[in-house]
Amino acid sequence: MRVVNWLLVIALLCIPICAEESQTIFLTDEDGRNVTVPLNPERIVCLSPGAAEVLCALGAQDRIVAITGDCNKPASLKTAERVGESGREADIERILEIRPDLVIAKTGALFPESDEKKLTDYGIPVLRYRVLHIDSLLPMIDDLGKLLQKEEQAREMKEWIDGYYQTILDRTGKLPDSRKPSVYFMTMGHMDWTGNRASTGNARIAEAGGINIAADLSVTVPHVEAEWIIEQNPQIIIYSMPSGQYNGTYPTVEEMKAKQEEIISQPGFIGIDAVKAGRVYIMDINMASGLSELVAMLYYAKWFHPDIFQDIDPRSVHAELLKKYANTDIKDIHQVYPEEPVETAETTVGLSTTTDGS
Repeated sequence: MRVVNWLLVIALLCIPICAEESQTIFLTDEDGRNVTVPLNPERIVCLSPGAAEVLCALGAQDRIVAITGDCNKPASLKTAERVGESGREADIERILEIRPDLVIAKTGALFPESDEKKLTDYGIPVLRYRVLHIDSLLPMIDDLGKLLQKEEQAREMKEWIDGYYQTILDRTGKLPDSRKPSVYFMTMGHMDWTGNRASTGNARIAEAGGINIAADLSVTVPHVEAEWIIEQNPQIIIYSMPSGQYNGTYPTVEEMKAKQEEIISQPGFIGIDAVKAGRVYIMDINMASGLSELVAMLYYAKWFHPDIFQDIDPRSVHAELLKKYANTDIKDIHQVYPEEPVETAETTVGLSTTTDGS
């Protein structure tokens, strides 16, 4: 009888241990850290716009108890409590008062390690994702699907995005360098800042079938002189327009057109091939993260190579994305200008000339 009683005691002691183990999951975040997090958390503070967007797409918006101001998609998130404008300025004391099960922040210095330590010291785990490119977006979707026990929804989302992404890579991968336009990318709302080979902007340009004129510069985000841009004579210019340069949730066509005209009117720019051909494009910086990164990639690919992407309409894909994952009608939302590619003699060459390297 005593043996039976001891076995019963041991079994009862094991129950909470096993239950506790079943309520956690190990995830490897974008910073490459292995983090133990609660499975199916009820209270999430999100300081990463891309993560907030995917959480909502997976039906977990009601679990997001607080956000930073840059987490502005979908628009319905505006009703959540704000704990700062970005992760760098997050109100850690308020987050501790909220007592979340999990905090999701941006990578690296965009959320200070000292702030993370304050949270983890209180037993609040932190995952980090910035998701500026599809190769970081897809793993995050997988992670959040596991976290929320919505693996099937996450798998369908990944497959839908990756299908378009692989189409881009398959088509541009056949192009010889002679068919790739030279591109100057104006980053973070500055005409004289760009990105070299190590930047996300370069990855987007290269995968869409372009050649970044700043790829070989020594600094990841270099400052360049106007004379250098003129000398490089890019065939395409893309300007990344930050939220502070427009008034609403999204830029208007008029605001983006005004920015294009400002760029074109820079001293000496009239002689640049991109300006002469009208291939100066404006893109809302918010397109370059989260789910809309797919749409940004499609616009790049079509702007660079309208001849081989005739069958793809990026705006239609954007409308489908908003409907599928944000329950939003695209209506008057315009985040690029001009949306249609400007075709030149070089871009009207058919796909058949690209497959054999000629």
